[in-house]
Amino acid sequence: MKNPNLLIVLLLFAIACSSPQSEGETSEESTNDESEMAESTIEESPAVCIWDNISVRETPTAEGKWITSISVGESLTYKGIEAFDSLNKDRKYLKIQLNDGTEGWSIADFIVVDGEIGVFLEETFIYNRPDLLTKSDKKYERLDIIAVQNIQDDWQEIVGKRAEGKWIDSGWIKRGKLSFESIDIAVAKFFKEAVENEDETKQIEALNLILENPDLSESKIMVDVKSKYTELTNTGNDQLAASDSLKQSGSSDSLMVE
Repeated sequence: MKNPNLLIVLLLFAIACSSPQSEGETSEESTNDESEMAESTIEESPAVCIWDNISVRETPTAEGKWITSISVGESLTYKGIEAFDSLNKDRKYLKIQLNDGTEGWSIADFIVVDGEIGVFLEETFIYNRPDLLTKSDKKYERLDIIAVQNIQDDWQEIVGKRAEGKWIDSGWIKRGKLSFESIDIAVAKFFKEAVENEDETKQIEALNLILENPDLSESKIMVDVKSKYTELTNTGNDQLAASDSLKQSGSSDSLMVE
């Protein structure tokens, strides 16, 4: 018959040997739980796009699959994650979410986190610092769309492309020069796209689409749209009238010759 004391000793030894492994497994599970918790609590922030037709890709690289594009002035959500392009370490991408839930990566240069989109209602000089003595030789034009990223007293720190600029500019402006209404931002964007078309007929068609959209009728920028539309259509009418006059004149001359 086996010694019962020996069996008890062996059982205790087996339990002692298995305890560290259990603790290790528990520790590993705890680490995984903490990792998942850290990932789920990444802070998200509102963001805006300050350049037109910016690509959104599945991965943070220019070689990533294209998903869609975003518009200047568009509101986004920054997911709190950034990465550098594996092929270009100087190019940083941000993970973003669009208003329809689409997620992807866009170049960080064109995304302003915690920024607010505005459109200029008048010509405005840029200052290097929030001080009237630091005026630069650059200025924004009416209808330029930019982002405000900081406010100090009656100054706003802004970033965005100027109508006369080739890249993104930044600086300070006095408050009261901008509209933050989404309707004004939309009309400004559509208006600038319309007048940039070299075909005058297509310009008129694009402007007419803006004028006929009831959702845009209350915008402060509609005065610009109406003025340009009237200018183009009146010019067309004047040219038509001049052409008719020449035709009539030619007909009269031919009658006189006969």
